[in-house]
Amino acid sequence: MPNNAISNLPPPMNHVFVDFENVHQVDLSIIGMKGFTFTLLLGARQTKLDVAMVEKLIEHAASVQLVRLSSSGKNALDFALAYYVGRAAMTDPTACFHIVSRDTGFDPLIEHLRSRRIHARRHDDFTALPCSGLAKAPSVPPEDQLNRVVEHLRKHTTARPKRKKTLESHLRPFCGKTATESDASNLIERLQQAGLITIGDKDAITYHL
Repeated sequence: MPNNAISNLPPPMNHVFVDFENVHQVDLSIIGMKGFTFTLLLGARQTKLDVAMVEKLIEHAASVQLVRLSSSGKNALDFALAYYVGRAAMTDPTACFHIVSRDTGFDPLIEHLRSRRIHARRHDDFTALPCSGLAKAPSVPPEDQLNRVVEHLRKHTTARPKRKKTLESHLRPFCGKTATESDASNLIERLQQAGLITIGDKDAITYHL
């Protein structure tokens, strides 16, 4: 793929689903952000929202979905959130899906979506979202970061990692000094979306550079 084709690729949509029973601090800058949809799920007993949030939801109603459960029960909101994530994944399978919740019960769902080659993550709060105004800005612009990685992999053909886990460790230095495994995983997802790698059985990497 030509180098200029990387920057010309349209970015994938990002769908954010918020478990408001579990996470109450919402980064309002995400609502209405270009390339994002925002789904806020409230429990049956949650009857009040901050005025600033309501104004933001109304202002960007086209990209916002407000879901309030009519009845309560154990894991009721969790099941509803899983339904909306699944429905969005069916209509936009190449998108990135973000669940904002501290509830680790969502992790098996994330793992299942990833096994289906669907890009999904759970975040404990909005600071973990790289696009969030509450998060620190990355030290390297995303496109520059991707181009540096591609250049590096093209130069070092014999040293390319053969498995996803090894590639995550290999790419972490490109994500900055405070990079986590999640940051490296995101970079791998971007390589996949650009058609530069594919991940096969047993997470084997095939390069298309």
